[in-house]
Amino acid sequence: MRVSLALVSAGYASVCLAVPVLVTTTSGILAGTQSNGVSSFKGVRFAQSPTGQLRWAAPVPFTALALQTATALGPACLQQFPFASSQVDQLLFNNPSDPPPESEDCLFLNVWTPASSFTQKLPVLVWIYGGALDFGTASLPAYDGTSIATNQGVVVISFNYRTNVFGFPGSPDLPLAGNNLGFLDQELALQWVQLNVAKFGGSPTQVTIMGQSAGAQSASYAIQRHTPANAPFRAAIMLSGAQVTTLALTSPFAAFNNFSVAVGCGTIPGSLRLACLKQVSATAIRNFTNGPTGGTFAPVVDDVTLFTDPLEQRLHAVGLTDLNAFLRTTGGGLITAAEIRPLYPGLNDTVIIQEIIKDVEFLCPAQLWTAAAVGAGVTNVRCPYVGPVFADLQIIPGFGAWHSSELPEIFGTFNPATATAAEVTLSHTMQTIVANFVKNPTVAPAANWAKYIPGPLTATLAKLAYNGNVAPSNVVQAVQSDSIDGPCAFWDTILDPVV
Repeated sequence: MRVSLALVSAGYASVCLAVPVLVTTTSGILAGTQSNGVSSFKGVRFAQSPTGQLRWAAPVPFTALALQTATALGPACLQQFPFASSQVDQLLFNNPSDPPPESEDCLFLNVWTPASSFTQKLPVLVWIYGGALDFGTASLPAYDGTSIATNQGVVVISFNYRTNVFGFPGSPDLPLAGNNLGFLDQELALQWVQLNVAKFGGSPTQVTIMGQSAGAQSASYAIQRHTPANAPFRAAIMLSGAQVTTLALTSPFAAFNNFSVAVGCGTIPGSLRLACLKQVSATAIRNFTNGPTGGTFAPVVDDVTLFTDPLEQRLHAVGLTDLNAFLRTTGGGLITAAEIRPLYPGLNDTVIIQEIIKDVEFLCPAQLWTAAAVGAGVTNVRCPYVGPVFADLQIIPGFGAWHSSELPEIFGTFNPATATAAEVTLSHTMQTIVANFVKNPTVAPAANWAKYIPGPLTATLAKLAYNGNVAPSNVVQAVQSDSIDGPCAFWDTILDPVV
């Protein structure tokens, strides 16, 4: 509910000349701002600080009655940029000219809502960022929800969750079900949405989660661990990521054990070692995990937040030219270049590596996931393939339609000074597609977009924005459902051996 300014004006006028927008929530009375038809509430604490004794503990809900300033984005959780790909990752995903501050105290969320919406019941879009579960934050300018809320009349919410050793430690010192802390953070944020979104004019029964890369994988895990009757959302949008089914019944403790030794807490798991590790400074931990021996920290199968383990590989194509070396590093020597080259006829090894990464990490998992969803009786699956290339989004020359290049279009956070007319139109189109799905996930979000049916006998794969078609009326080109899945016949035997 909105709170009368008269209730708090005497205490608030001394610290802010602008008239605030006030909303009462479980996190307190939030004092946000209103501008150009959108009310925003930033840096809203939804969990107690996960520091000290709460490091590597399940998130504890934050509740308050007092006034809380909600005008600035909260800090990012502590980031791990894998050593070999650090420069590229930070260039693409950390706004290197002005990166957000980082803190272990990072469990904050943000809300954007149409200014006149507080008594309505609008659809809600909840954003889950990617970053290989190593890095990422809701506090990037690229993820600002103003444009979507303004143009599409939906409530937009984003939140932080813990990543790398802070969020997915893989620790034998913890119960198995206490290791996937980042997923528990996500669940708590979704609970906050259910409890509070009506106060912002949103409908708790009309929530769609949308994630990209590891955020999309997170969305697919959330679908798996909830039934339609108890899910805190009714639909999901997964961009460049989905769950891959390969059983992994043991926890990857090696990285955590090596980390413990490196920071001086020894090799013997247990409560004493955990107590020692909780005394190590967050800065020291970040320095280690971002060094050349920092290790890889990943979710574990706990039968609570995760029931199967995805293929976890750190694949980046920039600068990779040796196919044999690439396959030795990422495939453990089990796959040879002679097996792979026939899958990609006419391409040199550099391009083949790029195609492998696209197929193994994004395309084939999406194909497996959508086919499984359809086979399980999910009746409203839509499968897109996005391919436009814009010069001003080529952060690295020749990147083409790179992983995440669709996000400035969806969020409307591209640079208006350099964007072409087609880019501006496509942004409006992509926003409309997303909003149409959020508003009603049972109908086609754009013209000529059929429900997905896998296989060679139907044309239900939607290629978006090909051949210069960027308007809502022509953005979808329906093609044979398996037309881009050729090499997946090979990769599926590795990604999902039971196929």
